[in-house]
Amino acid sequence: MLRRSAAFDVSVNEEHLPVVLLESPAASTAPVTPSGPPRELDYNLLNRIANKCIDVLLEDHQVRIYCILISAPNTLPRSVKSGRREIGNMLCRKDFEMGSLPFVLVKFAVERTVLNLPVGQDPVGGIWSFAASRERWDWLGIEEKQYSGIDRREKVVDEKTSKTISDFKSIVDVIQFRAQRQPEELAYLTIDARGREGKAMGWKKFDLKIAATAQYIRARTTVRPGTAAILMYTHSEDFVLAVHACLCLGIIGIPMQILDENRLSEDVPALLQVIHDFNVQGILVNGDAEGSLKTRSISNHLKQSAQAAKIQLPSIFNTSKPSKTNKGCKEMGFVVKEAWLTASWPALVWTYWTPDQRRVAVELGHDTIMAMCKVQKETCQMTGTRPVIGCVRSYSGLGFIHTCFIGAYIGTFTVVSC
Repeated sequence: MLRRSAAFDVSVNEEHLPVVLLESPAASTAPVTPSGPPRELDYNLLNRIANKCIDVLLEDHQVRIYCILISAPNTLPRSVKSGRREIGNMLCRKDFEMGSLPFVLVKFAVERTVLNLPVGQDPVGGIWSFAASRERWDWLGIEEKQYSGIDRREKVVDEKTSKTISDFKSIVDVIQFRAQRQPEELAYLTIDARGREGKAMGWKKFDLKIAATAQYIRARTTVRPGTAAILMYTHSEDFVLAVHACLCLGIIGIPMQILDENRLSEDVPALLQVIHDFNVQGILVNGDAEGSLKTRSISNHLKQSAQAAKIQLPSIFNTSKPSKTNKGCKEMGFVVKEAWLTASWPALVWTYWTPDQRRVAVELGHDTIMAMCKVQKETCQMTGTRPVIGCVRSYSGLGFIHTCFIGAYIGTFTVVSC
């Protein structure tokens, strides 16, 4: 079951550990017939081959393998030696370190290779020796034990209004409360790339802008409550308004980064996969994102990939310039309904991609959003006297929480660095 093999060593924690590469027909997906479908891999067989190789090298040669990789025949890098193409060990090592080897199975045998305890240059007289251990015991043995506990805080009280923020069911209710009780206090402040401040926005004005964006989405787009929409914005005020407008309308927002023209082969399939799996009804953008999507290279690549995958692209809606309104979200009926607070109705979806382009999607309900804000406030001891800065990675994780939610939760203003 083996055709060719190669071996080299890598340095891990100042140890030189062996790595073995195998070429096996069992790792090939070539079809049996020229017009047949690709052959499925038998991972049980590949795993047995790897285990057999590790055991044989240990028993017959006393070589403890750190890592073994199996690839299809004639796929490892080769060089010409004496007129024959042979596998180049150093070429394999270079591709291994760069992560570009075309392997189908990777198996580590760390428990047989890497020592469980770190040792110094002198195992007998070093820090792990009997004498050193005895001396540590003499110094620390009489000290009292340290105990750790959990500080559970069920209620979160706002410092400025003395209101129990943890009683609110959604961040939408918190913003409407701020707009009513603290209408003129600063809510958001934008700073451009040159460090210049934009127009300051109080809680009342912030609520009016959310209502205007929500009214535009409801009247001018095909996205309806309970359906999904991709939020593809630059790091800006428009992105924050679109997030809160979707929460007010019961739309499941999926924040995603703008497509990178230098890696369309990765970004476009990821976007199409999200559109297909979540049945996306629209893509909400601002001016910069719309201009990027309409460039010739991105637009052509997106259309061709969608046709090949037989996926219908949803319409693109620019929400950066909605019609102004003098009514807030509550007055216009943009409030969270009881059905939207259930576990079966997600408020947001965060998406992550692993290095091998596997997607991980996380649904967030309104209760989860409030819980994450509470953990941030209490763990980091955040108060309403200092501002919050939202600057990087605002499409998921802490960057998203800090940019869109935590300022309203603790009652301070958020500085958005565009």
